[in-house]
Amino acid sequence: MSNNLDVEGRLRRYAQAFRREANPRHDLAGVLMTGVRQGRPRPQGPVAMAPAFAMAGGVLVAGILIAVGAWQLRTLGHRPPTPPVVLPTPTPSATAEPTPNASPSPTPTPSIAPSGTVPGGIPALASIQMVGPHLGWAVGSHAIYATSDGTHWTKQYSSPEDFVGVDFISATTGWVVGGQTLIGTTDGGRSWHQLGESRQLIRSVHFINANQGWGISGGDPLVMHGVLIPYGGGSVIVTNDGGRSWAELNSPRDPQSVCFSDGGHGWLVTESATVYRSQDGGHTWDQVLQMARSQTGLSGWGRAECAAPSALWVQWAPGGAAMSHSPYVVYATVDGQLWRTVMAEPGTIGNELPGVPAGPGSYPGSFSVVDPSTAVFVGDTPPATGQTTMIATNGGATLKTTGEIAGAWQTFDAAFVSTSLGWVLTVDVNRHIVIVATIDGGYHWSQQLAVTP
Repeated sequence: MSNNLDVEGRLRRYAQAFRREANPRHDLAGVLMTGVRQGRPRPQGPVAMAPAFAMAGGVLVAGILIAVGAWQLRTLGHRPPTPPVVLPTPTPSATAEPTPNASPSPTPTPSIAPSGTVPGGIPALASIQMVGPHLGWAVGSHAIYATSDGTHWTKQYSSPEDFVGVDFISATTGWVVGGQTLIGTTDGGRSWHQLGESRQLIRSVHFINANQGWGISGGDPLVMHGVLIPYGGGSVIVTNDGGRSWAELNSPRDPQSVCFSDGGHGWLVTESATVYRSQDGGHTWDQVLQMARSQTGLSGWGRAECAAPSALWVQWAPGGAAMSHSPYVVYATVDGQLWRTVMAEPGTIGNELPGVPAGPGSYPGSFSVVDPSTAVFVGDTPPATGQTTMIATNGGATLKTTGEIAGAWQTFDAAFVSTSLGWVLTVDVNRHIVIVATIDGGYHWSQQLAVTP
C-alpha cells in the first residue's frame, strides 16, 4: 500500500511542475503580438488578425492536451474497478440415450406413498409363469430369472426388493409385483420400469392386454403359492394404462384374489369364503358360490384362476391346522353355472364333505390351470420329502395321480402349459430353492435351477 502512495505522490508533483512550465501567462498573446508589431510592418485587413487567431488556438489546444495528460498521470496509480462479468446460461446439449438395462426407470408415482404392510419371508423363488413351452419367468427374493428355451435359466434382474407375483400376456409384455413396487417390461425383461401404485400397496395383478388389468391392494398379506393374499382390508383396483395409474372399484368386503378373462367377465374370491362374478368389468358383483368353512372365526384364504369368460378354478383354505394337516377345498366351473367340488384335504374338511375325492397333499399346494376343463395340482405334505402330482380333467370330474417330486418337502408355485409339460418351484433336501420340470405329466422330474436361500 505505501509503495502505491509514493508513486502517486511523485506523479502528482511531476504533473504540477509540468503544468507550471506549460501554463503561459495570461497576457502572453498580447506580448507576442507587440513584439511582432514592433519588428515588422502591420498587415492590413483580415490577414492582420490571422496570427492572433492562430496563436490563441495553439494556446487552447496546448492547454487541453496538458490537462488530459495530467489526468492520465493521476489515474496511473489507481486500478479501475473491474466491471461484473455475466456468463451466459449454458444451453443443454444433446446426450446419448442410455442403453436399456434391467433397472427400473423412474416414472410418475402417487404423491403420497402407498400404505400397507410390506411382506416378509419371501423365498428366493416365489412365483413362476410360462408363456408357451420355451419362454418363462420366475421371481422371488431380490431377483427375476428367465428362460428362453424352457430349460436353462439366467438371472435377468437383481434388486434389493422382494418379488411375489408375475403376470405375462406375451413374450414381451409382463408385470412383476414387488413388496413395495410394481414393475413392468415391454421387451421381454431386458429392461424394467417402475409403475404406479394404488392408495395401498398392490398385492396381485392380472392383465388381459397391454393396457387393461385388475388387482388387489391393501390388507395384511400372506405369501401363498405364487401370490400375495391379503387378510382383511383389501380393495379391488383397475388400470387402463398398463399399470401407470390405478383406481379402486366398489367390491364386496375383504377381496383376496381377482382375475378377468376379458374386459367384462371376471371373478372375485373374498375372505368370507364367497365367490363373486362380474360381467361389467368389475363395477358390479354377483354372489355365485358359498364355499365350505371348517371353523367359525378363522380367517381363510382363496386363490382364483380364470380359464375362460365362464370358467374358473378356486383353491380355498378355510384356516386352521393340526397334526400336519391343513384344510383346503378346490372348486371349478366350466360354464359359470354348475360348480363341482373337485377335491379336499382328507384328514380335516374332507370329513365334512362326503364323496369328495382327496387331494394330493395334507396342506394346500401349488396348482396351475391349463384350460377351462384342465388343471394340475402338486400337493404339499410336510415333513414328507416328496410331493405328489395330480391332474384334473373334464372340469375336475376325473383325477389322476402321476408321480412325485423326490426330495421336495414344500412347493411355492407351479406353471403347466399342458398336462405333460410343467415347472414347479420347490425346496430340495439341501434346502435350496429350485426349479424342477417334467415332460411326462409329473412321472419324472429334472432340476433346472438351484438358488441358495
